[in-house]
Amino acid sequence: MIVNNIISSFLDTENFAEYEQSVYEKYQKKAECEIIAKIEALLSDITFLDILKKWGSQCACRFIGYREVTIRLKSGQQLKIQSPVFLKSKPKKKRGRPSKRQKGALRHLGLELLGIIKRISPALFEICVSMAVLCPSFEVAANALRGLGIAMNEHLLQNITIRFAGLAKNVRTECNDDAVWQKQGIKILICVDGGRIRERRPKRGKRKKGLKRQGYHTKWFEPRLLTISQFDENGKKIKSVSPILDGSCGSLDDFFNLLKEYLLRINLAESSEIVFCADGGNGIWSRIDKLISKLELNNAKRILDYTHAKQNMNIVKKIISDALKLSNKEHKTLTIKIRELLWNGDINGIIDLVKEKLTKKRKAPKAALKKLNEYFGDHSKFQYKTFRNNALPTGSGTVESAIRRVINLRIKGTGLFWKREHEENIIFLRSLVLIGKLKNACRKGLMIVKNMFDKNTIEELPLEHC
Repeated sequence: MIVNNIISSFLDTENFAEYEQSVYEKYQKKAECEIIAKIEALLSDITFLDILKKWGSQCACRFIGYREVTIRLKSGQQLKIQSPVFLKSKPKKKRGRPSKRQKGALRHLGLELLGIIKRISPALFEICVSMAVLCPSFEVAANALRGLGIAMNEHLLQNITIRFAGLAKNVRTECNDDAVWQKQGIKILICVDGGRIRERRPKRGKRKKGLKRQGYHTKWFEPRLLTISQFDENGKKIKSVSPILDGSCGSLDDFFNLLKEYLLRINLAESSEIVFCADGGNGIWSRIDKLISKLELNNAKRILDYTHAKQNMNIVKKIISDALKLSNKEHKTLTIKIRELLWNGDINGIIDLVKEKLTKKRKAPKAALKKLNEYFGDHSKFQYKTFRNNALPTGSGTVESAIRRVINLRIKGTGLFWKREHEENIIFLRSLVLIGKLKNACRKGLMIVKNMFDKNTIEELPLEHC
């Protein structure tokens, strides 16, 4: 009791957690009052308003007065403020059926110029997006935010996340800009691979009688990820350099166009090593070859992931083992011999071994040789011993790990079905959070109106909707 009395005499309560929370809430309210006062003073300033009017008049936006609007700062609470409102002039009427109400006609240019987009502050955007993509669902994320004292519900959180994705994707490749990618002599590893998730597609046709909803199909779909990292003189990843991580849910051509945009922002001309590493998926290596040709990367190396090579070589080994009915000891000896030939890149040696072992068989040699010709046709990608001697990586573990962390732990799961545009947003935003580039994306994405002001233009904000 004496201890509790002493604690209470200093903190006004026996519970330190309650005291800590009350102090934070007290000063948070003070901070918000100060921020609101500063914003209102700025928006009511005659000089600032004249600048906004001049900018709006040059871009067909007319000032119509001040209106009371609510904005959300970091606490998530709705705070009222007087904001100058501009009306965007309507386009000329066209013949035919009259169009619906023009979306985005009213603009709060003063707030947008500060980075308060759709009345959400940059700090709230950042914390909401981080929680939304790191938690297993929007509902869990909203509960976690409420536990931190931020007023939020799952629908508002989803809306904020999707809207921010639309802004950030407008500066997608710029979000990963870093001075470490412009240095001379860097060694670059580029890996690509795909994951597996269930896509949600609405059913077509008329809804059946008695059903409240039309329903949807849930077919498997393959989103693709790319990682661009740096490795040292021993072929090991440099952990102090944040990799470039992103993905696409579009076509394979769209994915490689995204990869090309990222590579164009790197100092490839003065890099000492450029390595492309992937599995043997359909259409991947043909597009990698085209990309190497377009970017004129004459010193680029192409390596097929060693683990995938072993897995596909096991198919050949199984054909031989089943055809000859080998014992466990003979099977183990064959495994060691094939693995050694594969590590040395001697694909011709494996072909000779197949022909030697299966001379008296009919179907087995054709099946084994077909696999070798299809998957192991380009022998230059399988020279693992030479790659290791030259301190080059022989695997695509970085992108395999990224698929688990980006896709499997957030998007893939029992009962999870995503629309394609939404799953790409989550992949993009979760990638930014995991590599620590979300703050950079917030700074560049929310300054889009400031860039419009510098260019003396006013365009529609690239926002997406749920």
